[in-house]
Amino acid sequence: MSAQNQATMYTRVVRLKGDPSKVDEAVQLWTQEILPLLKKQPGFTGATLLGNRKTGDGLSVSYWESEAAMKQARPQVRPEALKTLGKTGGNIVEDDECEVAVLERFKPPMAGVYARVTTVQGDPALVSDAVSNFKENIAPMIEKQAGARTAYFFVNRQTGKVFAGSIWDTQHDLQTADAPISTLRTEAIKKFGGRDAKIEAFEIYFTEILTPVAAVR
Repeated sequence: MSAQNQATMYTRVVRLKGDPSKVDEAVQLWTQEILPLLKKQPGFTGATLLGNRKTGDGLSVSYWESEAAMKQARPQVRPEALKTLGKTGGNIVEDDECEVAVLERFKPPMAGVYARVTTVQGDPALVSDAVSNFKENIAPMIEKQAGARTAYFFVNRQTGKVFAGSIWDTQHDLQTADAPISTLRTEAIKKFGGRDAKIEAFEIYFTEILTPVAAVR
């Protein structure tokens, strides 16, 4: 995928916890009530909802043209989002604001595919090195694997919090690709001074990207 110059994008990553028996209902409510509200906010460029049907864990990821747009949307969306989540017993666990440091889409966004998400608390002073390592070493390795759809690296440069990973056509592709990538991931976390690393696999329940997202290099 060719590199293109573009303005830095931002993403809000909201960690959710819900009732595993009500996943389908929760997804329907999210798409009918929260998504339309997000779309009304200036600077909104897309959103993805992903989760684990067995545990009820999930992530809501929204994309924004600027940091200001991301921050200004929060008070407009959050109260209604909490009401909607509450209808199925869901709640917000964490909320992180990140820069989209790397987002390489090898195939168009779609639902029904699978994501690996590595959440790490690292050293803010080492963020730039961590971004470079992901771009130069990990993203190319992901792209080589069968079924690879996306490689991404979201970071809060102030806190050192990172969400990094990949999206795959099938669960089998996700699992098969872990072996060649895991060593690079472990080394990257160590170099970044990473701690509290959490590696999760999620199904993408819904995704809609309103504007074409080029590779961020």
